[in-house]
Amino acid sequence: MTSKRRTGGVLAAALIAAAATSTFSPPAQAAPEAAPKAPAQATPTCYATSCHGLDPIETHCVDDAVTIDDTAHEGRIVRLRYSAQCRAAWAQLWFGKPDDRAYVRTEENGHLVAVTSVTVMPWDGNSVYTPMVNDKNLKAKACMELPPDSDTACTISY
Repeated sequence: MTSKRRTGGVLAAALIAAAATSTFSPPAQAAPEAAPKAPAQATPTCYATSCHGLDPIETHCVDDAVTIDDTAHEGRIVRLRYSAQCRAAWAQLWFGKPDDRAYVRTEENGHLVAVTSVTVMPWDGNSVYTPMVNDKNLKAKACMELPPDSDTACTISY
């Protein structure tokens, strides 16, 4: 009786070893994995002055956008966003409340060149953004105005 148990134990051990080896061994002819494709970036549809007043998402200027600066005030955040491909800037307001206003302005030698703005409406979500302004060879700055006193906070000029 002892020999039957030992034979069964040896057989079980051999089967477990074979299963473990085949489970963890790579197949002899593994199929090559397909490399993930990077999402195609659309070409922006405007540049510099032709971007003025346009939507950064619709024009694909948002695709390479960076946040230059942001500032927080009374629980809201305004950001100066910039696209190098489009040479355009816009303001983005986070956590705005109805009637808050965000704007982006450009200056040349201290003189106002352009402004675009957006006012937060009750149905707007957590974030709103302004249309773009030309930023080529100009300084841009994003600001927020908060009612009722039109308290203002701005980013640096860039």
